[in-house]
Amino acid sequence: MTSAGLLAYFTRYNPSIWPMQVIVYLLALVALFLAVKNFKYSNQSIAVILAFFWLWNGIMFFVPVGGSNVLWYVFAALFVIQGILFLIGALKPNIAYHIGTDLYSITGIVLILYALIGSPFVGYLAGHLYPQMAFVGLFPCPTLPFTFGLLLCTTSKIPKYLLVVPFIWGLVGVMTISIGMVEDVGMLLGALLATAMIVYRDRKVMMGHAPRPA
Repeated sequence: MTSAGLLAYFTRYNPSIWPMQVIVYLLALVALFLAVKNFKYSNQSIAVILAFFWLWNGIMFFVPVGGSNVLWYVFAALFVIQGILFLIGALKPNIAYHIGTDLYSITGIVLILYALIGSPFVGYLAGHLYPQMAFVGLFPCPTLPFTFGLLLCTTSKIPKYLLVVPFIWGLVGVMTISIGMVEDVGMLLGALLATAMIVYRDRKVMMGHAPRPA
């Protein structure tokens, strides 16, 4: 994998899926709104949006180029599995999303903002202008900090199987950053930080050792 090859694919991919860039940003904003204003089906709706993002990346981003590198098919399968896990969570809700004022929610908001704004901006500074920009929901790298950000903005324990695929993909950031995709620093750091915080919170805070403010 080279940065030139990735950017060439981005250049073909972005125009071919227009106006999905607008649609996924609207969906991301809906997810944030539902995490602030809790309604009857807020948790299920957020899970469906996350499922859509991961399934889209698995099927629409990775599969078309799988023939050039079998590893892309592996990533496609992992993303589809993650999307299915979120769909299962929508059918049988086990996560309560809520943006609070505690350190976990603040960290989550930072990751979400990086996914929505910071990643494209850092890419812009690196010379990755549209159509070479990566957008949340449609590209795997900014989708990761957005996902971890929402998982930090919860008031319930996170099933650990939901962290496996995102954490593995976050480690891929080491490779993508090394070839010049500097905007993926948020993917790598977000995966390491969020996974550690979620595991710590669920072991200490959620078990009643330190009550978490709503």
